[in-house]
Amino acid sequence: MARAMKASGGGASTKRKDRRQAKFTPGPGPGSVKPVGVADAPPDAPAAAKPSKTVNGKMSKKRKAEVFGKGGEDGGGEQKGDGSQKKKGKSSDTFFANKTGAKDEFASKKPHSGGDKKADHSKAPATKQEQKELANQQKALVKPNHAVIQEMVGYWEKLRSKKVSGKKLSPEEKKVLVDAIAKASLGKVPTLANNHKGSRVIQALLKFGTEAQKKSVYKECTPAIAQLAKSLYGHFLVKKLIDDTDKKSIPSLLQHVKGQVRALAKHPVGSQVLESLYFPAPPKEKLQMRCEFYGSEFAFFGAGGADGDAKNVSAPKNLRDAMKSKPRAQRQGMLRQMNASLLPILEKGLVSPSLVHAALCEYLDVGGPGTKHEAAQSLAGPAYLRMIHTREGVWAVNLLFAHAGAKQRKAVLKALKGQVNRIARDEHASLFLACAVECVDDTKLTAKAIIAELRDEGLADLARSPAARRILLHLLRPRSTRYVHPHVLATMPDPEETSRVAKETRDALAAGGHFADEQDDDAGEIEEDDEGIDGDEDDEQDDEMDDEMMDDEFETEEEPGDGDVPQMTKQRSRAAEAGGDDMDDDDDEDEGGGDGMDFGVSRKDPAQRRREIFGAPGHLGRSLVAACVNAAASMLRSKEASDVLFETCSGGAGGVVVAAVGSVQMAELHDAVAEAARVSVAGEETFQDEDEKAETAEKLPLHEDYFATRCLRRMALEIGVGAAGGETDTSSKDGKDTPPCFAKALWEGAVGHDIAAWIGGHGAKVVAAICKAGDDATKAKAVSALKKHLPKGADVDAWVGGFFRDFSEMEGKKKKTEGVKDTKKSGEKKTSEGKKTSEGKKASEGKKNGDKKTAGDKKTGDAKTGAVKTPGAKKKSAKTDDAVTPGGAQKPVGKSPKKNKFSPRLTRAQREAKAGGKIGKK
Repeated sequence: MARAMKASGGGASTKRKDRRQAKFTPGPGPGSVKPVGVADAPPDAPAAAKPSKTVNGKMSKKRKAEVFGKGGEDGGGEQKGDGSQKKKGKSSDTFFANKTGAKDEFASKKPHSGGDKKADHSKAPATKQEQKELANQQKALVKPNHAVIQEMVGYWEKLRSKKVSGKKLSPEEKKVLVDAIAKASLGKVPTLANNHKGSRVIQALLKFGTEAQKKSVYKECTPAIAQLAKSLYGHFLVKKLIDDTDKKSIPSLLQHVKGQVRALAKHPVGSQVLESLYFPAPPKEKLQMRCEFYGSEFAFFGAGGADGDAKNVSAPKNLRDAMKSKPRAQRQGMLRQMNASLLPILEKGLVSPSLVHAALCEYLDVGGPGTKHEAAQSLAGPAYLRMIHTREGVWAVNLLFAHAGAKQRKAVLKALKGQVNRIARDEHASLFLACAVECVDDTKLTAKAIIAELRDEGLADLARSPAARRILLHLLRPRSTRYVHPHVLATMPDPEETSRVAKETRDALAAGGHFADEQDDDAGEIEEDDEGIDGDEDDEQDDEMDDEMMDDEFETEEEPGDGDVPQMTKQRSRAAEAGGDDMDDDDDEDEGGGDGMDFGVSRKDPAQRRREIFGAPGHLGRSLVAACVNAAASMLRSKEASDVLFETCSGGAGGVVVAAVGSVQMAELHDAVAEAARVSVAGEETFQDEDEKAETAEKLPLHEDYFATRCLRRMALEIGVGAAGGETDTSSKDGKDTPPCFAKALWEGAVGHDIAAWIGGHGAKVVAAICKAGDDATKAKAVSALKKHLPKGADVDAWVGGFFRDFSEMEGKKKKTEGVKDTKKSGEKKTSEGKKTSEGKKASEGKKNGDKKTAGDKKTGDAKTGAVKTPGAKKKSAKTDDAVTPGGAQKPVGKSPKKNKFSPRLTRAQREAKAGGKIGKK
């Protein structure tokens, strides 16, 4: 009841008092008001006795005895006076009694002067069943479908029970129940699906019903997919509908959610349905769903936008293409709309759907450092881990993590506890760990959160995993395309590039005067609360400035000659302020990557970070060397682990492993690898358990295994002083962290003991590598041994040279190939010009002679233009052009393309020498 206002009149208080009296204490008496519909009591009738106590809900016998006394309900104790009676809220029994016009069932009775008369309880619900029926009647008045649901639930209970009255249901009885449910729900399925009971009954109908009944249910639900997707109970029905729908019919379902994708993505339940719709959708429909995040224009007009159909413009493939097709002013609006759509999703943590991963990845790829930092601060730490199971998701997470700041990174690493092993073995999630170890400046935290769990799992086992080995190889040889595909590397931002872009953005903002009041901010002179009426205008200016910064790359494409820094009118931008305040985080600033004006990027030198990870406090180098020593044989046989073994033996990029463990332990590692090869060739391998013995018994010895010999050959060529035919493969600039020569250790520890076994198969390339890259003493020993085991009269240098490429011949072939390509292009150009000239002449002659063509015209046209008009002649001409070389010689025909390839791979030092022009030039 709404309270009366002060101006409602003087009698309002009295009226409210009378209404309360009529409601709670009706009947004759002083100050009482007669309720409507109640007859006047006779003057000599006794006053109705008030109940001594009120009862809330149903009471047990024990409770009744406690309330009404030992005599039970009828023999209640003495009633207290009216003055001591306390008012209580209405109980459920009192509520039902008032509704039916009856008094409280359990009210104690006081003997009246007129005699003992028991109260009439015929209208009050005496039993639990009666109370339930009364409650159902009242619910039926409020909920129109309550009776239908109750009827369907009865059928459903019988249908799902295995036995009814001790007997199993026959198929005919089940069919009768299913038909009854289908008949009761016909035309009401979307409404019934919103009820927790009705949804289960409809799902049972889909499980046991016929195809016609299923189609009828789906036909009713399809137009209401968007509404049911947001229902706590109805979304289960939508998921079942999607699962049972043919993949070709998915586009028809998506038509019913067109324009509502962003709303569903923000809904906790609707986002789950959105993932079920996005995953099986064809690429065209996936693009349409992503484009709805670009703005309202794309949501209503499709992927092509408002002008797509009129101008016959193809739909953009991503946000970058969509922005290039729009004017600059509209680009800013698109970024604002994407920001307004994605930030609430990040704040709610609804980042599991793949659609959100794709949209967020495109948004971050276009946005600047301020945009990335703002999005990173909007996402909670554990929510990062729910996005790393897809390619777009891990790409977006890596961009966010690189701009997250020290506090946010610490929260994410804490959420990794106990999950590193599972994440490391995932195809996409492993890239996040590889990115995390090169973004976190606090190496103590990295060692505790990531390196320790990797060490506990077993580095040798992780090296055999195709996904987990990326983490180790990325640490040993950062951003190497030999181990990681360039497309995969694109998902991991380069720390140096990220720092450079952040610095340029900061300098551009500082040049515009946005950091002029930084000293005032540090002194605490800015009053954030005194925004006044201009708060909205300031927000709009911030948005415009942020969009201008994010759109700078498109400006350079349209105006390449404009080198002026864009001037911004706002003193401080939202993108700049997204870095936070360093005043509250002095410790994180010392660690690097604090939440300052650097947009959360790392500050520590990447080389220094790697040295700390492999040395103290990470000690990864020591653990990695120990794992390689204990499992050298198995790692040599493994295609994946052999690369990790090679990089460990070579000391890694920059010699971080050598600097961490020292040259003595590196020599011991080389000796352990050589000993494993010698034992395998001699047949003296020992195994720790029967499983390892059975697994290794099926494999070849190391000198006959393809992957083992390839790894040993590469080690001999690239590790040590005499690597790459005299070129020193030092891992550091000063040469202090250079590993010892591996060819010497391999010859003395393995190959020199039984060279005859090595030169018979795959091991021959290992012996040739030792002769090529070993030191002088090792080369002399190897050549002397080869002369004894090679056929009589064989030249050792020629035998060794057969395993390597002739670079002078390679350069000559390369030049000839380039000359043939140029000749072919010029021939094709002349042929096309001849075709155009011939066609133009024919068209003019056809008009004069009534489109009559003679053989003489064809000969004349061919003689003038050199064009050939028959398909057979075209092929012949093409072959002739290909065979012509600039010198007039003909290209040899019939040579196999395999002969142009070189069997061994170039060494790293040879590739560097080739790039510097030291090889192939005379």
